[in-house]
Amino acid sequence: MFQDSAKVTPNHIIEDGFRYWQSIKGNNLVPKWSDFDPAAIKPLLPHIVVIHVLNDPLDFVERITGDTILSHSSKNSMGRNWRTYEGRGPDSKIWKTMEDVVQTKQPNFQTIPYVGPQNAFKEIQTVVLPMSEDGQTVSRTVTFVEYIEKSEAQLEQEALSLYSARKS
Repeated sequence: MFQDSAKVTPNHIIEDGFRYWQSIKGNNLVPKWSDFDPAAIKPLLPHIVVIHVLNDPLDFVERITGDTILSHSSKNSMGRNWRTYEGRGPDSKIWKTMEDVVQTKQPNFQTIPYVGPQNAFKEIQTVVLPMSEDGQTVSRTVTFVEYIEKSEAQLEQEALSLYSARKS
């Protein structure tokens, strides 16, 4: 069930989000969106992305993005169809991840390099979780995102590199 789980040591956001998803799944193949209660996971909401899945053709639309994610992102992609959004279209890694979750109806755990306006982060950990209206067909995904900070040594090395480059 855990995809890429050998690469990820889930922290509390990822682990708590996944555990909540399991608790509402019950006997369904995929948890029902109607069983999703944001109040039950209030501390996790700043770290969540809810994406609607469109069909014919397949597309994804980001509908809800938590404040922590927005503050660490260089762009706000809410309300945009990914098929025509640069960096999110069918050839992108993120599209392939979402497509895999829709097709397999299974969670996807990943650690990916952080690309954004904040220098303090080295990577993000995510879990993409399928949701449905009927307990079978994936109509949404819920993603929990945790930002992993660089160590003091990494930040110092970057500062030294910048200083050396400016001296040259």
